[in-house]
Amino acid sequence: MDNYILCGMQAGDEGKGSFIDYLSHKKDIDCVIRYNGGSQASHTVVTPDGVLHKFSQLGSGMFLEKCHTYITENMVINLDNLMIELEVFSEKTHIPISDLIKRIHIHEECFVVTPYHKLINKLRELSKGNQRRGTIGTGVSEVMYLAKYNPFLALKVKDIFSYDSSDSLIRCLYELQKYVQNFYTSNKDEIKKNAPTCLRNSLDLELEFLLEQTSFLKIARIFIKNFKNAPESRNFRSCIYSSQEQTYRKFCSSAIFEGAQGLLIDDIYGIKPNTTYLDTTINFALKLSVDQDNITKIGIAKAFSSRHGLGLFLTEDVQMNQKISDNNQEESFWNGKIRFGWFDTVLVKYAQMINKVDTLFLSSLDKLDSFEKIKICIAYIYTGAIDDKFKKIFEYSIKPNGLIVITSIKEPDTNLGNYLKECLPFYLCIDGWMADISKITDACTLPEKCLNYIHLLEIYSGIPISVISVGPTRENKVVIKPV
Repeated sequence: MDNYILCGMQAGDEGKGSFIDYLSHKKDIDCVIRYNGGSQASHTVVTPDGVLHKFSQLGSGMFLEKCHTYITENMVINLDNLMIELEVFSEKTHIPISDLIKRIHIHEECFVVTPYHKLINKLRELSKGNQRRGTIGTGVSEVMYLAKYNPFLALKVKDIFSYDSSDSLIRCLYELQKYVQNFYTSNKDEIKKNAPTCLRNSLDLELEFLLEQTSFLKIARIFIKNFKNAPESRNFRSCIYSSQEQTYRKFCSSAIFEGAQGLLIDDIYGIKPNTTYLDTTINFALKLSVDQDNITKIGIAKAFSSRHGLGLFLTEDVQMNQKISDNNQEESFWNGKIRFGWFDTVLVKYAQMINKVDTLFLSSLDKLDSFEKIKICIAYIYTGAIDDKFKKIFEYSIKPNGLIVITSIKEPDTNLGNYLKECLPFYLCIDGWMADISKITDACTLPEKCLNYIHLLEIYSGIPISVISVGPTRENKVVIKPV
């Protein structure tokens, strides 16, 4: 069984969906296994005939009709959003929902997003004012946060679909309502002060409905009606599996493990404070995969850097923000604006220290076609004070002129972000290729300066690059080295 694990090596939005669609068709994949993340994912796939779908919880290989999706217990599921995604995908592909459901498998231990998780997610962010983490308000990260500290606030798939599950469903929703009510009461003034005008009406309506005394019972009835007692053709009960069944191992001859988000926002290894409460590493995929000898670990990175919303971004560049756009990334109060900068080899090397991928797939290379000069961040100039913790975290040298140059990050630390705030990017500047590469299908015909850029990224990141993307579809992928 050939397995491929794909993971984000930056701060998310690296182009994972497009590469999974490409690999699924190239390798004739049976199943895509979602091993982390949740409904906040937006893995965009564009087919060669122009159909666009943003995969959220379905595996990004579902355009291949034999391909199944496995939603593992390390993922947070939103059942409402999953049904909506099925409806949208069915409309685009003309595959009946009843047939699509047969290709979905959901682990019974998956945590479930409820309206209370979404509300507390927003309230917690608003209570922090300028200290927001930058969550997008879907409740996914909040589910993991609450489950970690209070099991009574954690709803699982089996709590909804088991025949005797109504009591546990109602009890959990009741506890969630109490928790949200207490939090809102304690932080009401800060929340109201920090809520922007565009959110106030909708937030007030949400609070009024969800905190009304019997609302938890209404929400329970909605879950039971829409999911537990849904018509057979739209019911997820037949999709549910347990660890003992090890379903994908029985029925798949080849699999892709699809990661969400990126290493730099991981709960443990990410750059605080703008991180998720989720695991964004490759680790759970490795735990799930039995045949370690037949795994190819693939890191996904943009040919430059991007960051959606809040967070430290050393290589952000005004020129790139003006010249590059991404119409697939929406801007809102919660999302923030997508920002662009130069490729940061220091952070990609750090991600590699954690994920240890075998190769890198590089997306959006064509976005650099019109740049006369291209920069690569190969080190940082540190402007702060050196202390014992700094020495432990960074590989660095002090030049004769007194400059402190950081070349790599040796180990994760919760204070990493504080040190990076005192850094300036040190760039290698090269000539751009100034040519349209979007129609190229063979690496031999790429401009020499483009190949030079790819080679330099390999040298400074320490990771071989196998495939590049020069456009949105699976046909816009160019093989540099065999995978």
